[in-house]
Amino acid sequence: MTTNDPRIRQLAEARYRNGYGAWAEDAWDNLDASLRQHLTNEAAAWLRAAVAAGIAPPAERPTPEHDAVLLDNHGQLWGEYQTSPPSHGDAILRLVWASEQCSSKREIEAEGGEFRLIGWSE
Repeated sequence: MTTNDPRIRQLAEARYRNGYGAWAEDAWDNLDASLRQHLTNEAAAWLRAAVAAGIAPPAERPTPEHDAVLLDNHGQLWGEYQTSPPSHGDAILRLVWASEQCSSKREIEAEGGEFRLIGWSE
């Protein structure tokens, strides 16, 4: 995990808001530097543990063949779309529900498949 993983700051800010009741937009930026660093270190440790436990994906691409699956702030799923030659590295496709493509979750799990809950759709 890289130290510039944006999830570290997101976790640290959420911990501050939820643990200390700070809701002002600029509260994080105006926070005492030592407390901000403590919360950032704590968040980095949590994220490392979550990645190691397999409940959070690593920030780095495991192999060039791996594509990112993203969840937006509205609960919509997006898949990275790698073009050849690579475009600007930001091509994504919205993943949509198609009932004709559905499968049985129980059957997939019975065959050794595993699923992780990553969010809820609206």
